[in-house]
Amino acid sequence: MSLSSIGSTNIAADALFSALSSRQTQMTALAQTALSAGADRAMKGDYEGATREFRRAIGLDSSPENAVKAYNLLATSYIQMGRTEDAIQAYKSSVSMAPADDTAHLQLGNIYFSQKRYNDAENEYKTAVKNNPTSSTNLFSLGQVYLATDRNQQAEDLFKRVIQMDPGQHGGYYALGQTYVQEGRQQEAISEFQKVVGLKKDFYAVHVDLGSAYIDLGERSKAEEELSFLNDRAPDLASLLNAYMDKTTKPKILSAYNVSGFTDSRGPGTPVSELDGSLSTPGASRQFNMVFLFTKEMDAASVQNPYNWSITKAAYGSVGGAYNWGLPTSPTDITIDPVPVSVISLPGSLSATVSFMINQNAGADGTIDPSHIKFKFKGKDLYGNTMDASADEYSGISKIV
Repeated sequence: MSLSSIGSTNIAADALFSALSSRQTQMTALAQTALSAGADRAMKGDYEGATREFRRAIGLDSSPENAVKAYNLLATSYIQMGRTEDAIQAYKSSVSMAPADDTAHLQLGNIYFSQKRYNDAENEYKTAVKNNPTSSTNLFSLGQVYLATDRNQQAEDLFKRVIQMDPGQHGGYYALGQTYVQEGRQQEAISEFQKVVGLKKDFYAVHVDLGSAYIDLGERSKAEEELSFLNDRAPDLASLLNAYMDKTTKPKILSAYNVSGFTDSRGPGTPVSELDGSLSTPGASRQFNMVFLFTKEMDAASVQNPYNWSITKAAYGSVGGAYNWGLPTSPTDITIDPVPVSVISLPGSLSATVSFMINQNAGADGTIDPSHIKFKFKGKDLYGNTMDASADEYSGISKIV
């Protein structure tokens, strides 16, 4: 080959390289334009249009420098559209092109976490931490997996590291407080939650956690302060705290009243016949009803079980005094079956109707002390909480105790 031929070949190669470089530059520019257009569409809520632009950008320039960003933006749009599996595939494509980057691993882990695929999420978070160990966000996310899978000590260790890395950020303190709650260390949790309040006063969610921790410790008045705060500033969050308070608070008898003539205000020696005319006949029987209202929704089966109720004569030491004021009873004094005939309570209702029998004696001169007949309930509420001992019984004279 002559020197002139070699020279011609080099010139042709240079021209081809120049042309290819120019074309690649043009393609890259078009890809950047598509990325910008996709971002604009996404900001306007046109996620379908955004995904078209991002896919176009990848087709125009598939180099990692361009495609990784495009895949990440594509995944974000898919998430907004509810196309989670497509988002996962987009992030996987991003990871395959830039395995040493932590961003896509973190976002992919977040999707898995939201799906409760904790093993997959943990693997992605661990890779993100390995790729970027100085990111407190990566450590925080891994800690959330540990917390969700009851590895509390590991979660605690990570959240403390997060706090050391970013002591001025509230997230680490908040997560550490949640970890303490899960471990039953409510007092320590409250301390962490209070730090969150000091760092970020508009992070109202922490007041739900504070109120819940106070309830767990039996400090209801402080929980009610948190509830009042949320009612003023974040009613939706207030409903969450209120629900937790309701779920964990022991039920009480709120009020009681008779609906069939059992006058529980009358005292010792009351003639049975005066409770109802039908009891003037020797040996007659009459069913009476008392209605009880509870402070919260009760377990219907528990309420309707007659053996969870008792009807007795007030003993010595009872609030309001003993039956017949503690004096010897008359031979005409009648007895009442300690177990109700029936109890009716509909699901979702806060009330119960307790039915019981009163029997006249053979001489038709029976007497009773209605004011010292004590009704007591030992069942449970809808969440399995037992009755508050300060308000689980009622009598006409003591009222609710």
